[in-house]
Amino acid sequence: MTNALVWADSERDVVLVQGSDSAAFLHSQLAQNISSLEVGGSAHSLLLEPTGHVHSLVRVVRHADDLFTLDVDAGFAESVITRLQRFVLRSKVTLTSSDWKVRSFRGDGARASLHDIAGAAVVGWGSDSAIDVVGQADTLPSIGEQTESGHIDMIRVDLQWPRLGTDILVGDIPATTGVVSVAVSFTKGCYPGQELVERMDSRGADAPVNLRTMSRDGVGVGSRVEATPQDTGTVTSVGFTRGFVRVGRGSSLGEPLGNNI
Repeated sequence: MTNALVWADSERDVVLVQGSDSAAFLHSQLAQNISSLEVGGSAHSLLLEPTGHVHSLVRVVRHADDLFTLDVDAGFAESVITRLQRFVLRSKVTLTSSDWKVRSFRGDGARASLHDIAGAAVVGWGSDSAIDVVGQADTLPSIGEQTESGHIDMIRVDLQWPRLGTDILVGDIPATTGVVSVAVSFTKGCYPGQELVERMDSRGADAPVNLRTMSRDGVGVGSRVEATPQDTGTVTSVGFTRGFVRVGRGSSLGEPLGNNI
């Protein structure tokens, strides 16, 4: 990954969640603990179907007591709204697809330079060389040299953070994603899909398909890689040094996400 500080607007959708019940509502629906998220804080969360299967992987930013954003990979905003809207009932909360942007900063000093700016959001596993800022386009900073969104996406892979619809798929089991440790709270109250997450965790059960990371040497998107003829996987995206590969249960290919980050 480049050491020079660069930035670009990432290909992500932003949903505004507003209203006096917004914190309680999100806490009841997301796998992450939202009630403890302070203004200015951010966290990753899985949004699950009642069956426990993955609907989406979102990031939550609390901008004010009654204003949150959920940012998600491009093309999934309306689906997120539709899924959440099913459970609004009498809650005083509105869900709106917005034109807010996610500006991504990568390189030396990124987190230190921008961690306390309004809308700052954690990236992946919390790298010191990466931070995003979520907000209206005319309020976003532009520190460093502008680059392409594709450059930011390749760094995403090197930072071992998956993309929805590419690396993890709608309908996956949460354990497939490799991000349960940072996108699920095991101490909060109930939320849709909790039973499957808790049951697999308590039993130490492995998912039928797992997302893992590996060196990108000699592989490209769509490549089939194998340890043995019976142990194969498919590369879903590549960065500068790493790639993601979807493998079967018990595969020896690749490493768990977040290793050596």
